[in-house]
Amino acid sequence: MTRIRMSDRVFLALESAATPQHVGLLMTLAPPAGADPGPYARRLFERLVGAPVAAPFSYRLRPAGAGRFSRSWQVLADEDVDRSHHVRRHLLLAPGGERELLDHVALVHARPLEPGRPLWECEVIEGLAGGRLAFYFKVHHALTDGLGLQRSMRRMIGVDPLDEGTDAPWGAECGAGTPEPAGGEPTGAGGSAAGLGRAALTMLAGLRAAGDPARAVPFVVPRSPVNGAVGTTRSVVTRTYGLDRFRVTAKAAGVTVNDVLLSVCGGALRRSLLELGRLPERSLTAGTPVSTRRPGDTTTANAFALTVMSLGTAVADPLERLRTVARSSAIAKRELGGLPQGSAGLYGALFTWPFVAQNLLGAGGATRPPYNVVVSNVPGPAVQEYVAGCRVEGLHPLGSVCHGVRLFVVARSGAGRFDLSFLGDGALPVPLDEVGDLVGDELRCLERAVGRTGAVCR
Repeated sequence: MTRIRMSDRVFLALESAATPQHVGLLMTLAPPAGADPGPYARRLFERLVGAPVAAPFSYRLRPAGAGRFSRSWQVLADEDVDRSHHVRRHLLLAPGGERELLDHVALVHARPLEPGRPLWECEVIEGLAGGRLAFYFKVHHALTDGLGLQRSMRRMIGVDPLDEGTDAPWGAECGAGTPEPAGGEPTGAGGSAAGLGRAALTMLAGLRAAGDPARAVPFVVPRSPVNGAVGTTRSVVTRTYGLDRFRVTAKAAGVTVNDVLLSVCGGALRRSLLELGRLPERSLTAGTPVSTRRPGDTTTANAFALTVMSLGTAVADPLERLRTVARSSAIAKRELGGLPQGSAGLYGALFTWPFVAQNLLGAGGATRPPYNVVVSNVPGPAVQEYVAGCRVEGLHPLGSVCHGVRLFVVARSGAGRFDLSFLGDGALPVPLDEVGDLVGDELRCLERAVGRTGAVCR
């Protein structure tokens, strides 16, 4: 039996039929040119089914099915994990295009994981146009964060196109992190009373300076269509851009790639909300996860702090919006970095637990959330990746939404690509396909603004 860390219980507390709290990824794979995809899909499925299951993927809630009220994990033996439930095959409906794939993934991603079983599932998806296949994987956020999921995937992903073998991401080298001792959080993760006080003072200082348009403060957010209660359906949209486009733009403007990401997302949302006639006067804000992993930490356990940054949606000019976002980002990072060592997670906890309380009391979606959307940026390796002899064409992480925050955007860089994923409530008034297209338009606007030749802003 392993005690569930307090920081991980956040995601169990937010869990409901309408708000499943798992993270996931969608990976599209291309077999060698001219090869029959059938044997590749079959071989991948068979190896995944036959792979051993280790912690934390052997954990289930104790008592089984207790859900948000569980306080400990029961560790199952490898033979007690039902592979037929966790590893599946799916054949897409014709014509097997992007829309059919994303509609299927949205349907599966909307379903909660069964609390009486280990909290993960995957599918090998066949029937994609062009002889491709896909791999979809979801894991409860109480077990891992986005970066931890990426670490698990390193067992499955290689760099040799001739190596047709693969290991499962739930294998023995994953590492679940340090279990919580009986007394509470581990010393390094829990921080101190002084750290908590410092985090609270930092938040109060932000409240006093809330008039600064670049200052983003938890719960000081405008009401917008991307906030409110969520239903039981989801919408998924993906886009892929050249990573150099973001890097060159960031370098020319003297900002970071993440600043460019936040700015183009803000510009896309601004234009979409303007079209709806529902653009707030105050800029929308983004909850942005920041990794707190120490060097050499190879575990998959949750290890991040949340901070809040402006999306600059109140700023019409793309370059001025980018400057506003960059200044907001610098303020947030400076304040987070100024906290005592080991206390960064406490800043996010100060507004995460009140947000959880909103949802537990049924007020989520009716009251103001701590931020309007989530925007996460997960780095990947620079080299081309392969799975069982298939080229990785795209790897799109997927987040989760909850009452109050109806949109989650994730970027993943790797092999010269910048893969973006948009996950939203199925009834979101802002069309995600349109938002995805507008992100590309906003990137071109920034490229032109910083003087990159050939960029055309619509």
